[in-house]
Amino acid sequence: MANRKRKRCLKGLCVAVVMSGLSAGCATSDEPVEGAALLHRYVDNQNGIDGLDNVRRLLFDDTDKVLYAVSADDDALTAYRVGDDHSLTMLDMMSGERAGGMLIGASDMTFVGTDRDIQVVSFYSGAVAQFRLGRNDTLTLQSGLSDRIDIQRVFKQGKPISTQEDKLALLGPYAIVGDAAGISYVAANVSQALVQLSSAQGQLSTRQAIRADEVNALGGAVSVAQSDSGQKVAVAGMQANQIALFEASDSQPLKLQQTLSIGHQRALIEPVFVTFVPGTERLLVADKQSVFAYSPDPQGNYTSSTELKVSDNQKLSAVSRLAFDPAGQCMLAMSESADQVYIFKRHGDTHWLHVSQLDIGGGQAPTSAAFISQDKVAISFAKSDAIQIYTNVCGQ
Repeated sequence: MANRKRKRCLKGLCVAVVMSGLSAGCATSDEPVEGAALLHRYVDNQNGIDGLDNVRRLLFDDTDKVLYAVSADDDALTAYRVGDDHSLTMLDMMSGERAGGMLIGASDMTFVGTDRDIQVVSFYSGAVAQFRLGRNDTLTLQSGLSDRIDIQRVFKQGKPISTQEDKLALLGPYAIVGDAAGISYVAANVSQALVQLSSAQGQLSTRQAIRADEVNALGGAVSVAQSDSGQKVAVAGMQANQIALFEASDSQPLKLQQTLSIGHQRALIEPVFVTFVPGTERLLVADKQSVFAYSPDPQGNYTSSTELKVSDNQKLSAVSRLAFDPAGQCMLAMSESADQVYIFKRHGDTHWLHVSQLDIGGGQAPTSAAFISQDKVAISFAKSDAIQIYTNVCGQ
């Protein structure tokens, strides 16, 4: 499948939608963030930089000295060294035969385990693969999981794929999240499933797979999040118009706790992204028309929500990803289809205050943001095939 066709499909899965409609909301402000400035801009195949063709996700390691990027059209995982001036130097790119066919349409990644290995899910490979950056700054493939069903069979032919063929429930994986205990969770869009994985000594294995025929809310699974405590996992089902909330533990299978859908304060409209607020078990959900904040009651059930807004007259829509600064006090809301990055600051425990919109210059289709420090952030742009690094985005 041609790169440009893959780019349209991967983008269209989440963001090629017309967004409208918000009502009640949070407190807002028209005051701009002072001093936000672009430090560096890196474009695919320029000045020694590669691996940014339709970049989908960025992550900084725990030393803030290495930046990782996954590219859906380069079919690659790339590592870059971060200099003292926050400039980037390319270290290594894993793709093609080196990746064992595991990175076709790479769509998301996460860190897992105490060694902070990198797990990547790839939409067209129907795979999850684990990598490590060695002391010689070389990426190595440790292990991978895939049913290795031909791309044409999955995406071109109309004949349904049986669960006997799709044993791992990893077809069309679109999102992944992991933790230091070596447990990770994959939202598989084509398999319509949530898959729990474990990693031990670099080897991946499946612990549990839950499909939409068991939990309807997993229909069109497109995003997954895990709370900091590790005890809650949330999945956005785009086709089901629902969020599935699971209880998780090291010793017990995943247990469905609740679904958020029609019948709550507001009906979800094709949710595309879900995340927990850092340090809390509060939940943020972006759907076609808005972003909602949910808080658990004393019994742990998410029963009410507030709606985030840019202002009383401007509605927050078309948001495809949310990202937080290290302290969890500043949040970037990115709209891939509208070419916007909205900046929010936490207002009290449960509300978010809109403070500004980031001037992204020539950036098009922001897909991910990774904070290098409290005041510096790297943002990826899918249409521009670029990474832009900003300072003082969240102000003082």
